Amino acid sequence: MNTISRRSLLIGAAATTLLFPLTACGGDSEAAGTAAASYELVRSGVITAATQAEQPPFAVTDASGRPSGFAVDLMNEAAERLGLKVEYRTTNLQGILAGLSAGQYDIGVAGVGATPERKKQVAFTTPYYWGFTDVVTLKGGKQTTLPDFDGERVGAVSGSVQETFVTREMRGAKLVKFKDQTALITQLLSGGVEAVVLGGADADEYAKKQPIRIAVELDSLQGSAFPLRKDGDPKLREDLDAQIDAMIDDGTYIKLYKKYFHDPIARDLIRERPKLARQVMNTDLAPAGS
Repeated sequence: MNTISRRSLLIGAAATTLLFPLTACGGDSEAAGTAAASYELVRSGVITAATQAEQPPFAVTDASGRPSGFAVDLMNEAAERLGLKVEYRTTNLQGILAGLSAGQYDIGVAGVGATPERKKQVAFTTPYYWGFTDVVTLKGGKQTTLPDFDGERVGAVSGSVQETFVTREMRGAKLVKFKDQTALITQLLSGGVEAVVLGGADADEYAKKQPIRIAVELDSLQGSAFPLRKDGDPKLREDLDAQIDAMIDDGTYIKLYKKYFHDPIARDLIRERPKLARQVMNTDLAPAGS
C-alpha cells in the first residue's frame, strides 16, 4: 500500500423501521414495464434497498426517513431507467450484509467495499467508486504515520473495511469498534478514542463540519459497489451495471460525481469501468499523471 496525496450481525438489532418509497418514473415504455416484471425481487416490481443513516457523502437519511447521497442518487437513477421503484430501509453496515444474506433486501445502497470476504456472503456490482482510507484525529494532533498510533485507541465501524484496515495495518493500535459513524465521530470528539479510520470521502465530509484533521491517507484496497443477494436475480445486477455504464456515456455519472466529490477519479475505477477514460480525459477529474 503506497501513500498518495489528496487531489491526485443481527438484523433485528440493526434494522430501523423507517421505510421510504421512491417512485421511479416507470412506464415510459413497454420495455421498461416488461423489465420491471421480469426481475426476481423480494417484492415484485420494487427494489427493496437497505441504506445507512449516516455515511456521507454516499448515504444520509433525514429525520423523515428520506435517504440521499451519491450511492442513493446512482441507484435512484438506475432504477428509474429500468422502470422500477425503490423502497429504502435504514440500518447499519452489518444490517445491510446480514439482511441480504437473510433475503430481506435485494440490494444495499451505501459505500460498501467489495472485499473478497464479503463476496463469499453477497454478490456485488462492478465498483462505482474508488477512493482512499483515512486515519483521522482531532485538529492539533501530531501523528503523520501509522506507527504514530501504536498504543493509541483507534476507532472503526464494526464489520467495515476500515476495521480490517486497523487489524492488518495498525497492529500496534488498540481497536475500538462502533456500530456506526455517528458513534465513531462522537467518541473522537469527546476523547473516547485518539483516532478513527474512515473512507476518504467520508473523512472529507466530516472535516468540513468538525474540528478534525486527516493524519494519514492511503490507497483503498477495493472499490465501493452495490451488494446484492447472493441467490438474487443475476439479471438485476447485470442491468444495474449496464445502466451505470450508460450514465457514464451520457454524462450523468460525472454530473453526480461532481456533486459529491472533488478528487480526481481513481485509476482503479477507470480500470473497472473503462468508459470513464473518455469522460475524464483532459479534465480536472483525470488521475494525476494521465
